[in-house]
Amino acid sequence: MVMIRYSLRQLWRMRRISAFFVLLLTFAVLLLSLGGSMYALTSANMERFEDVFLTIGTAEQIPASVKRVKIWDAEIQDYRFRTEKTYGETVPLSVLELDGAEYLSGPERRPYYVAYDPAFQLANERTGFHQGVVVEGEPYEDCIPSGPVRMRLKRVLYSHYPMNLIDFYFCDHQNPQPGLLEAGKTYVMYLVDASTHGWRTSGDGPDEWIPAGALSSDQTDPAGNKIPDTMPGRFFEEVTEGFYDTEAGRRWTEFAGTLDWVWHSVPVTPVSDLNLLLPFYRGDAYLTEGRALEEADQEEGRRVCMISRHFAVNNGLAVGAPLSLSLILASYSGTTSSDASFLYWPGYGLLNAEGKAYEPFFEAEYTVVGIYDWSPGSSRTSDYALGRNEVLIPAGSVTESEEHNIASYGPMKAANTSFRIPNGSIREYQALWKEQGTEGIELQFYDRGYTELQASLAGIRRLSIILLAAGIVTALLVLTFFCHLFIAGQCRRTAIERSLGMAKKQCILSLLAGLLLLCMSGCILGSAAGFWLSGETVSRMETGRHYSTLYSSGIIAASGNETEEILPDASVNGAVSAVSGTGVLAAAALLSLFMIRRNLQKEPLKLLGGREE
Repeated sequence: MVMIRYSLRQLWRMRRISAFFVLLLTFAVLLLSLGGSMYALTSANMERFEDVFLTIGTAEQIPASVKRVKIWDAEIQDYRFRTEKTYGETVPLSVLELDGAEYLSGPERRPYYVAYDPAFQLANERTGFHQGVVVEGEPYEDCIPSGPVRMRLKRVLYSHYPMNLIDFYFCDHQNPQPGLLEAGKTYVMYLVDASTHGWRTSGDGPDEWIPAGALSSDQTDPAGNKIPDTMPGRFFEEVTEGFYDTEAGRRWTEFAGTLDWVWHSVPVTPVSDLNLLLPFYRGDAYLTEGRALEEADQEEGRRVCMISRHFAVNNGLAVGAPLSLSLILASYSGTTSSDASFLYWPGYGLLNAEGKAYEPFFEAEYTVVGIYDWSPGSSRTSDYALGRNEVLIPAGSVTESEEHNIASYGPMKAANTSFRIPNGSIREYQALWKEQGTEGIELQFYDRGYTELQASLAGIRRLSIILLAAGIVTALLVLTFFCHLFIAGQCRRTAIERSLGMAKKQCILSLLAGLLLLCMSGCILGSAAGFWLSGETVSRMETGRHYSTLYSSGIIAASGNETEEILPDASVNGAVSAVSGTGVLAAAALLSLFMIRRNLQKEPLKLLGGREE
């Protein structure tokens, strides 16, 4: 204790220098504490956001042109016009296989399958829907159906709703030059119940039936090349004796059977990574019961599925229920929202190139593991939306190829062509894409602000490294200078103490006690100040900034339609400040002991005699 008091007394005699030393050391430790805290905080946030955010890319073929299409309207006896996109040669998915690009998922171009089961209930049918029918009709007189003409209903080959009619009115509504229908002849027709003829002009015409489409096939091979067929491409044919025993008649019989698909089929989307379905990221779709499809489901080809709440309610399905899926065809054009909003109503032929109905290419029983729903106000008409009865299955669970059941093929759409890349790699990917020089494809990227956020955090981390370096250099300079001043500069004092009979341990204690007390004071003050300043800095930087999980991997697991807001972690770790102060104090002790050792190695008499070597 005597030596400690003696050491403090010596420092008191140098109180101005001692105070300056404490001040400088406090500043050095503050820099270390602030830089270390900011570095640890930004590193933790960068790692955290890497697991939370996703970067998704979509690809869509750009239309070669937009043309104006005129459509005849028999009601107004004039043309109406609409615009229609036209595409050149279909660009293959292989253009996305870039050398050097890193994909976490995909790239993939998802088809949708059509699963048919007569037991499927898709909507409340009592409300009524327009329906396609295949009927035989006979005109009462020779006529040109440029307006409603009365025909006798002779036979119904297919109608979902009962057709309790004796006569019906037919109009070749969109044909500016309809052909002659002869009295006494029977025609088989594919029609749809339309509105009252004259509703646009406030006329008083009858309810009419108009052509619903042509008897055709759009079957393609896996490359999208159309398979030649012998379909007539017309909505009607004359029925003669033995007609249904002919090839033409058999086609109509086959076609009539396919129309039941409209009422009892659901779109089935094979999913390799649920993160690639934009409705889930946008919050348009969210999980309400059970679990989402997982990576293991895809890898192991598990026969599990997610279904919409709409489909679950109409069919009495719950999580854990079995669901038999019979896949009859695949489509690489259109989207499930446009082709199957309520009912399956495709814009392509339902017969294959041989004029026959498609046979199932894959049948299996799946287990419902999750039920999803749509957020209020979300769009149900965009290409990105899911069908109201859409079923999601792992792509790996379909073990048979659809190559002979591709009913339609078209250009890439952003809604069905997507991929996932590492966060922060958009610029690198764009550079690789530009280097490849592919034209006719538009890429869109979604990372919900990750690039901006990561750049901001990287900037803060660079600043923290500068603060750390400045703190380390300042601490070393301060300790070196003042240790030399308080220890190496006190060599004659050490010589006197030893000449008076003090042991080396006492000399060490005499020099070290006061210095370490000053260092401890500076380290404690610097650590406390650094911790407080770190908290204030983070608080000011964080105020008003928030990030959403809208495009994050966690959105699919949400239990409701509210998206979680992600805030950067603003909790400053006090251990960093403590370690900064402790480290400087340890460095001070080591440096002091080193200089004291050098002092003690010198001969006291030589020092007192002024002959120091």
